[in-house]
Amino acid sequence: MLNFVMGGMSLASGIMGSRSAKKAARARARAIREMADYNARVKEMESQSVLQTMRAETTRAYKSKRRSMAAQRAAYAKTGAAVSGTPLNVMIEQAVEMEMGIQNQRRNRLLESQQLEQQAKTTRYTGDIQAQQAIQAGKAAARQSLLGGITGAVGTFGAGLSNIKAATDSGTLSAGFDKLGYKSFLQ
Repeated sequence: MLNFVMGGMSLASGIMGSRSAKKAARARARAIREMADYNARVKEMESQSVLQTMRAETTRAYKSKRRSMAAQRAAYAKTGAAVSGTPLNVMIEQAVEMEMGIQNQRRNRLLESQQLEQQAKTTRYTGDIQAQQAIQAGKAAARQSLLGGITGAVGTFGAGLSNIKAATDSGTLSAGFDKLGYKSFLQ
């Protein structure tokens, strides 16, 4: 009788362990996804910060360019040189170089922003993969726990049946039933 109780407890333990493993895996997967989402949002905020920095730098660069060009025109005018021919070519060349510098700086900031956005996407994707792996590991642990409980229960039930068979073969059980008035039970 004790073997049957122990078998039932082993089976119940396997079932509870299985449920616990699944629940823990879901909680771990949720935590992984939340962490990945948080890290992705940080990257997205960094990307927005880079874009804001780019806009501010562009504004400052254009103001600086205008001041520089105005100072250059004033310097030429002060010397009495005509703003045509070589002085004009020098001014145009400097304006083109300044514009290329501004555009190159903008391009670098845009590339930096795109890289951060890509890192955010990769972080979310990696988090999803890790969450799926955690769930699969939890399912495997749940199956292992359930299988262990079933195996333990079957073994314990088998031992109990063996004890009953041994008792009936030796006559111990039938003598006990005879005393109780259950003689026909065993026949």
